[in-house]
Amino acid sequence: MKTKYCLLQLTYFIVAFLISSPYLFAQENNCNYKKPHQADQWIFGKKARVDFTQYPLIVSPTNINYNTPYGVSSISDESGNLLFFSNGLNVWNQGLFKMDNGSGLNGNNFASQSSIIIPNPGNSKQYFIFTTDMFISPIYVDGVNYSVVDFTNSGYGTVTSKNNLLFNENSQKISAVKHENGSNYWVIFHGFGPGKGKNFYSYLIDTTGVVTTPVVSETGTIHTGDVNNQRGYMKASSDGTKIGLVLPADGIIEILDFDKATGVLSNPATSNTGAYYYPSGLEFSPDNTKLYITTSPLVSDSSYLYQFDITGNQPFSSPVVINSFYFSTISSSPADSLMQALQLGVDGKIYLSKSTRGNTTGKPYLGVIYNPDRIGLGCNYNELDHVGNNGLFLNGANGLAGLPDFVTDFLNIPHFFYFNQCLNDTTDFEIRNTANIDPSWDFKDSGGTSILTDLMKPKHIFSDAGTYDVELTETYDGIDYIFTENVIINPLPSVDIGMGNDTIYILPNSSIRLDAGEGFDIYTWTPGGSSSQYLDVTAEGLYSVSVTDLNCCTNTDAVYIKFASLAYPTAFKPTSSIAENQTFTVMGNIGAIAKFQLRIFNRWGQMIFESDNPTEGWDGNVNGSPAPLGTYVYSSVFTSFESGIQSSIDIKNTGTITLIR
Repeated sequence: MKTKYCLLQLTYFIVAFLISSPYLFAQENNCNYKKPHQADQWIFGKKARVDFTQYPLIVSPTNINYNTPYGVSSISDESGNLLFFSNGLNVWNQGLFKMDNGSGLNGNNFASQSSIIIPNPGNSKQYFIFTTDMFISPIYVDGVNYSVVDFTNSGYGTVTSKNNLLFNENSQKISAVKHENGSNYWVIFHGFGPGKGKNFYSYLIDTTGVVTTPVVSETGTIHTGDVNNQRGYMKASSDGTKIGLVLPADGIIEILDFDKATGVLSNPATSNTGAYYYPSGLEFSPDNTKLYITTSPLVSDSSYLYQFDITGNQPFSSPVVINSFYFSTISSSPADSLMQALQLGVDGKIYLSKSTRGNTTGKPYLGVIYNPDRIGLGCNYNELDHVGNNGLFLNGANGLAGLPDFVTDFLNIPHFFYFNQCLNDTTDFEIRNTANIDPSWDFKDSGGTSILTDLMKPKHIFSDAGTYDVELTETYDGIDYIFTENVIINPLPSVDIGMGNDTIYILPNSSIRLDAGEGFDIYTWTPGGSSSQYLDVTAEGLYSVSVTDLNCCTNTDAVYIKFASLAYPTAFKPTSSIAENQTFTVMGNIGAIAKFQLRIFNRWGQMIFESDNPTEGWDGNVNGSPAPLGTYVYSSVFTSFESGIQSSIDIKNTGTITLIR
């Protein structure tokens, strides 16, 4: 900034009219990416527990058998600490004890998807547990219900409202997606039987709670007939735009579009009836381009793990068999097991549960699809670096048929993400899934600086603000897998408290209000530590402000405040040996003066000297001759600079000066 000057009168009033702006209130910031952690804790099967907050994963069996043979749900806080979990019948808290009033829910722990847990958008201390019961021919038992868990008065939670019926004649299928607005949720069910089996039911959860009138979508295959068609899984893609489900008895797989704004399902894509024998588990790849299905035959047959490319118009035309083995209903071999539930983890891998005959003992490990975004066998089911049978060992616990269900948005995590997104920051990158990769990076910023000492977590300093299509190439088996993410580097906020001035002059005993500008999240003034948009200054010194915007980018500006005052000598002596005393010249911060006029008068009121240059003084001569000693009158008028802080001001001074010879 150029140095300019402005001058304030002794009493300087600023009336500030603050106009309320929506930009100032109730905004959600756009700071560093926050990886969701609500799906970090899994409890399932027989005493099995997996903690995703660290890598390698923490697998620690619990001391209590929670009787979760099939459907189960859990939820963690924003840091990944377990809050509670449910099998549809009971609720356990983070201490692994039954929650207060946590028994007798109307779900069924033998339902494929017994329950799902959704936060209350209007109350951070409350959660809703939605449960499904089973159809036991010819009776529809307890239907679809929801219960309320409240942490207001207890860190361990209390079930405060239980078994609120939504509808009956339901299948065991359940899924949940965040609303398009990013705050509310949809929970989706499907009917079963000749009456409601043609319908999807989408219930909105907003700040008022559960809206009990559903959005009904009559589309897709009717769920009726064999009671086993009520079983199997229904899942949403992690971006919430697709819903996939299976009808086990009919051997059907189906994918539909989901509108996150309206809750409507449409455009079903359906496999041929009987094309897949008893499909059961279902999950989408993290990039939402592939669908994985398990089959769990009821009689001696092969159990399969399929992959489908769902990017085209015929998603079921070219299935890829990822794994299969023959399952015998009469064998007692421990190798005989069915591939059952599939569940995406926050680490970008898909986990697969296995159960033995009758789902009585389960398996001491989970299968793992290590790279589910890759096509075909490149997805590396149970393989790390070409070494097979690398499932997830459960350390003495056993998995059964089910794995936890979650709101899919809790698993919607980019393939790689970044932190520190302001200009001049060192931006840190992190890969979600580091299994089976040899990474290389192209930051699309030739003028920037890369720090590549750790290719799994590289750093880059971008040369300018803007959007960069950063490219990660993962090489495995000579094949390059390329992933691109838009990286936004935000400019620093613009702040100028001097309105173009590095130095501002004010008169002694006056004040000035410095304005850092509206719309910032954080203001910090120095000295003083004020957090206001404004700072009223009455003393000389260096004043600075640090502002932080909605992108968490910070910038600082500073300005010097100095007293601008002119002093007038009371006497001068042209013959003095001291140069400063030889003329009558104004003293002080003359740089603050835009216009200047000095006039000197003798005792008869005659003007004997005039100047418009503040550096030019009277040397005591009149028309080239020495003026007589004595007292003279001076009159000065000067005008301050006009600036963005204030308008120009005329200052007048009069007085007397003694000429000494």
